Amino acid sequence: MTLRPCLDCGEPTSGPRCTEHTIDTKPTAHARGYDAAWTRLSKRARRLQPFCTDCGSTEDLQTDHTPQAWARKAAGKPIRLQDVRVLCGPCNRAAGAARGPSATRGDAPVSLQPDSDGSRGAHYTPVGGATR
Repeated sequence: MTLRPCLDCGEPTSGPRCTEHTIDTKPTAHARGYDAAWTRLSKRARRLQPFCTDCGSTEDLQTDHTPQAWARKAAGKPIRLQDVRVLCGPCNRAAGAARGPSATRGDAPVSLQPDSDGSRGAHYTPVGGATR
């Protein structure tokens, strides 16, 4: 592994910054929209449905927000039970990965609708890594 100088202090490091100067950019849970109301709703949803919607597991249950849930929150409306799903950890991570990172940051979701020519363009790479 090649070491290079930290961008801030010049100390040798394997990444762009040493551990002392690494920038933590992840916002707090509250800043990401997980407030007391979300905590209450999440507990209520998991109490009412103690199993994963997708696979039926009863372990590591989490409450998954749908895109409609965050649209309501952005509009100043409360998130409702019908706007969330109870999922186990693995299913929740898979659902989040399928939606893409913009859906969890509150940005406009990436459209996966086919382009006018019927292809999915930049949003689709065939198996094997072939590109257009």
